[in-house]
Amino acid sequence: MKKSNIVLKDCPKTFTVDQDKAIRPEDTLARFYAQVNKLDCVIVNEVKRIDNGRLDIPVYFSICGEAASRLTGTRKQMGKGAHPVQAEASACMELAERFSFFAFKNNAEHFITGDYKTMREQGYPLLDIRLLLKSVHDEKTTTAQLESLLENIPMQWTWATNMTRGEEVLVPFSWFFAINEFNGPSAGNTCEEAALQGVCEIVERHVCSRINREQIATPAIDPDSVQDPVARELLAKFARNGIELYLHDFSLDTGICTVGALAIDRSTFPEKSEIVYTAGTTPNPEKSLIRAVTEIAQLAGDFNSGSNYVASGLPKPLDMKEVAYLTQSTAKISIEEMVDLSDDNIRVEVERCVAALKNIGMEVYMIDVRHEQLDIPALYTIVPGAHFRERSMIRDAGLFSAKLVEELISDPSRKEMKFRQMEEQLPGAYYLSFYRGKNAVDAGNFEAAISYFDRALALEPEAEDLPYIFSYKGSCLKELGKYEEAIAVLGQGLAEDEERPDIHNLIGVCMFKQERYDEAIGHFKRAVALNPASGIDYANIGVNYNRLGEREQAIHFFTIALTIDPSLHFAQEQLAGLLESDGQ
Repeated sequence: MKKSNIVLKDCPKTFTVDQDKAIRPEDTLARFYAQVNKLDCVIVNEVKRIDNGRLDIPVYFSICGEAASRLTGTRKQMGKGAHPVQAEASACMELAERFSFFAFKNNAEHFITGDYKTMREQGYPLLDIRLLLKSVHDEKTTTAQLESLLENIPMQWTWATNMTRGEEVLVPFSWFFAINEFNGPSAGNTCEEAALQGVCEIVERHVCSRINREQIATPAIDPDSVQDPVARELLAKFARNGIELYLHDFSLDTGICTVGALAIDRSTFPEKSEIVYTAGTTPNPEKSLIRAVTEIAQLAGDFNSGSNYVASGLPKPLDMKEVAYLTQSTAKISIEEMVDLSDDNIRVEVERCVAALKNIGMEVYMIDVRHEQLDIPALYTIVPGAHFRERSMIRDAGLFSAKLVEELISDPSRKEMKFRQMEEQLPGAYYLSFYRGKNAVDAGNFEAAISYFDRALALEPEAEDLPYIFSYKGSCLKELGKYEEAIAVLGQGLAEDEERPDIHNLIGVCMFKQERYDEAIGHFKRAVALNPASGIDYANIGVNYNRLGEREQAIHFFTIALTIDPSLHFAQEQLAGLLESDGQ
């Protein structure tokens, strides 16, 4: 495990058109393609423009090579920008970011393993365990209790730089990946660019999570106050196409500028478009606006393609009533009134952002995850205390400790033993019964798993966890062939959260088993609307259409499925059979 101290250097901007960069996007692309050609594996198959031109705002895909797809779990990254070359560079750097991060994560040489006691005995400077509690907003658990909960869990540790204090510290990487996943990786032309990107993305997710959960009314930005020519051109493109655009100051108390943006095309919604809700964070207000608006273009499919986007920092509203707290806000602000930390030197901007977070009690940690062969600056940023919409808001470190047991201890008997020990410390913790049920599922003991899930339900779980418990219980009933009971339990899950693609998938499977093909299709279609990247659900739609004898529909959905996931062999076989019978 190599120690890598991150030291920022002067980094003057030489490109400031739609984004602020150390070098021109043409040079970014030239270096990216030169570097990927040096790798001993193929990480990119194709980079292509995918917008249809209606908005005249370019969007690009970088299509992963097999090595990158297998490593990152994704097949493509999207890139945005006001101009084609910047959008292409963005898509390529997204791929560099994810490949570098997951290559780092999957290389055991970057880590040492143990719990807090083990690391302390070896004399390492450790991240204060209080910051683990802060990271999940737990104000009840003591540090001694948390250390006991984490005892004998083989967490991975690696070196990070505390950018607030300028110190090197060993951090429990496993903990932060469990609560943040890949919220935090960034890449750039320079280390300073990557650092700024990482901090800004964490802040963006933080304020979006708070605003969404607390339904915070924020001031609207007067579009007439926007002066940047690129920003004004982007706003004009939305106006020319009749697309309503709501722009708000999402900065809250962070001292760093975030612009929230929501757009709807009422002429195409909901048949061919969706409501798109996102945000952009940079040191400069007008650059933040550009980032937010180009993000809308990236997700929207030109508001006329019928495509679906995957929500991240903010949810995907299905109706404008869901965002009334935003659209009905009466406060107004000019863009000049927003906080501005911009400077011609990117190093200065990073330092100002770190100082702003220090003012609200947050420290910034960065891990150097640069891939040795790819050699493009890449970092993983951690800000304990920052919110993240997709993380459970149960403020209980025990829950996340149990998640680590589930993920890091492979032996079922050791896992069960640790859960029992944790139950002695946390009697009545419903999530421990849930995880014991998952452990029983992994062992193929579905009857025992159902009893654990029933026990978890009896322990009055948090509302946000009810859909997960119902989903797992319904899955067990499905495995036991009790399809009607499974549908009833899964229906309870949908009553708690209708936007669960996994539950729609399970109900679809149960209905298929009962030969209720039309109803199954309805649930599989809802699953892909919620998760457009789910090749298996497109394939399931094809299977059901095939059973109904609707050959063209079956061919259509099998084709989509295999475009997303070529490894779906049953879809390949059924599609081949349909095409063969058609003489194709």
